Amino acid sequence: MFRRHKDDLPPAPPYKYGAKKGEPAEMPPRIFDNPPQPLSAPMSPPINESWNSEKAAPHFQEEEEPETTLGEGVTFNGELKFDRLLRIDGTFEGELISEGKVIVGPKGKVKANLNLKAAIIQGEVEGNITCKERVELRDEAVVTGDIQAKLLSVDEGVTIVGNVLVTPREGGS
Repeated sequence: MFRRHKDDLPPAPPYKYGAKKGEPAEMPPRIFDNPPQPLSAPMSPPINESWNSEKAAPHFQEEEEPETTLGEGVTFNGELKFDRLLRIDGTFEGELISEGKVIVGPKGKVKANLNLKAAIIQGEVEGNITCKERVELRDEAVVTGDIQAKLLSVDEGVTIVGNVLVTPREGGS
């Protein structure tokens, strides 16, 4: 009866369930997608590498030559006095008297209370460690005793059996 011409029809509403056949699909942005980055920009923000012991500023181990060294295979029992820096790669049992610094190497073993300016421990210490400045526990160090210092640096893999007190200011608290 009544026939309309296709030009007389109102426009069709937009297709709402995906693209029509033969038309390219337009993907909506996903909520969790990151916006595209220009190729010249860094992929992530700069990393603060000061925590990494390999990249950290060198401390007294690299700056000074040891005044005295107890080499690997050397055993010392008794009282040892020194002024600057002592390195222990052997075994020490007794008393260390100094206002200096000590390095206990990876194979070093110490049975003594350490009351010094600073210490780097890579081996084993059985006794309390009290330092006026800094204690660094590196690699797979083992400390059986209490530690007290202004600064303490501990690598992953270190074992501490005892109490730790870090007091950055004079007088504590």
